[in-house]
Amino acid sequence: MDCFLTDFGLAKSVETGSRVTRTGQALGTPAYMSPEQARGEVNALTPAADVWSLGCVLHEMLAGSPPFGGDTPAAVIAGVIAREPAPLRSARPDLPRDLGRVAAAALAKRTRDRYATGEALREDLDRVLRGARPAAPRPGSARRLAAAAALVSVTAAGGGLLMAHAGAGPDESRAPAVHPSPGDARVADRAAGLATRARAVRASDLEEAARLLAEALSLEPGRHDRRLERGLALWAAGRGTEAREEWSRIPPEAPESASARLYGAIEAFSRLGDRDVAQVVLAAREGTNSPLLLAACSALERDWAEARRLLEGARGWEASLVRGYVENTDPRGDPAVAVRQYDEALREGIPFSWALHNRGLLRQSLGDLDGALADFDAALVRPHDRSEVLAARGTARCQKGDTRSGLADLDAALEARPDLLAALANRANARIRSGDVAGGLADLDRAVQSNPDDLRSWRSRAEWRLNLADAHGSFRDFDEALRRSPRDLWALDGRSRARRALGDLPCALADYEAAFRISPKDPVLLRNRAVVHKDRGDLRAALADLDEADRVEPRNAHTLTNRSNIRLELGDASGALADAQTAVSLEPDRDGAWLNLAVAREALEDAVGAAEAFREFLRLSPTHPQAENVRRHLAEVPEQPR
Repeated sequence: MDCFLTDFGLAKSVETGSRVTRTGQALGTPAYMSPEQARGEVNALTPAADVWSLGCVLHEMLAGSPPFGGDTPAAVIAGVIAREPAPLRSARPDLPRDLGRVAAAALAKRTRDRYATGEALREDLDRVLRGARPAAPRPGSARRLAAAAALVSVTAAGGGLLMAHAGAGPDESRAPAVHPSPGDARVADRAAGLATRARAVRASDLEEAARLLAEALSLEPGRHDRRLERGLALWAAGRGTEAREEWSRIPPEAPESASARLYGAIEAFSRLGDRDVAQVVLAAREGTNSPLLLAACSALERDWAEARRLLEGARGWEASLVRGYVENTDPRGDPAVAVRQYDEALREGIPFSWALHNRGLLRQSLGDLDGALADFDAALVRPHDRSEVLAARGTARCQKGDTRSGLADLDAALEARPDLLAALANRANARIRSGDVAGGLADLDRAVQSNPDDLRSWRSRAEWRLNLADAHGSFRDFDEALRRSPRDLWALDGRSRARRALGDLPCALADYEAAFRISPKDPVLLRNRAVVHKDRGDLRAALADLDEADRVEPRNAHTLTNRSNIRLELGDASGALADAQTAVSLEPDRDGAWLNLAVAREALEDAVGAAEAFREFLRLSPTHPQAENVRRHLAEVPEQPR
């Protein structure tokens, strides 16, 4: 719908002539109202409200949709007031990072965090167009900060407690301010011994570490570095209130005071979700020379290259913790490397529950379910929020085949957090796989209703509807996801697969063309489009897509299995044999590759090799739809001498 904008209070559709702003409502177009205008704070309106509206227009021009949507004006206004806008680059990853900073600054919830005038916004846009850095601060994400609040908490602002010098522990980084007398020296030695013992036991017993540090502080109350460290131990033990009390005892004039305020703010943020604390954390970047703290801030801002640069040469468990987080959150990161970094950090440092949770998720993704369950069990001893850990453990238990215990964990997670999307989606998976299709679909419906603006809810239900042969329902869900985010690759691919199931092959190809305009060389999209070409009978086009997928992502067993099948249909038994052999060497449990291998060997008159491959296929998939045909075929083939 095209609109001419005459002011930000009233908008009118050029095509239909209807007013976007409805009579009887507060004057203003909901999608472009600032938060203060949406709350009815008429006396608070300043030019910053118009800056917000300009930010909405900028976001819509670049992303294709306004930053806030909803089925009703009330839903839109609720989003404007309560939700953070999705980062511009989540819809348009091709846009410059600095342009996303400008858009985020224009859409800051608080007026004082926005551009003061439209002229200031224009000047920053001019800077970006010239290739210069904008004046806007780097945007922080409250969601990322909530997940990784403790990450920053292990670093010291302005040269405080941790990592004041690379490799130095907190006691070695700074000498006491007063030169002790001999008697004082004995007290200092005893206090230092207690602090050393605390560091030695904190990985396994946070309560004991906190007790030892308390005893050390009773001997040397002025060692505020240890007070900071004791607060961290208390916080990691789940005693956030006591941690804040400990940090509050640090006097304002002490060098550790800034770090103490920062830690207290982060603790409140992680517990309450107070978005204002994000600004406190981001402010820590200013005036600090600590590479570790700057690396943590860069990681939270998803500037992983800068985070890695800052971490070069850094040593100690704190650096390992930040490196693990970078490898864990960077889409191009290496999960195995992240696990090794978390191993080092957790072996020597403070066992934050979020780090245990993250390592467990990584181990789960790598197939180490026993290691993942051990991490989730340890994280549940002292987490700030049990629900996400319970959801993760429940999923791992279901993957291990312990569906009853897994569902109990997922039920407990949802009792604490009824709208926890991951728990709803994973419980739906477990229910459907265990035969409770109605219960699983009910969970998926609840996920969509609880999170209507979260694309994952629509995509998850769409995938299951497609798996359950409800292609029409799947199409509707994927279509709804694309209405909310037209450039979402997963939804484009899913809608194409739903269209294929409905027999609408031309439109399925059209969806893939749209997807390739966004991501021209995506191997998953290439493999899936090859299937559509095959359905249309265009085997050469299917082979071309699979060849390209193999160039983009060499030695992928899925690609090779699909290409061996196409080559068999084209009569290229030798090429099919080579692809199938490579596929089974990469993934010995891939049944389709064994079936193709058997057929290719038979075509090349290798009866013995074909029979061996057929038998391996039956061993892997005795209930496969082709299994009975293979059994009959083997029964008809004479036994060959080995």
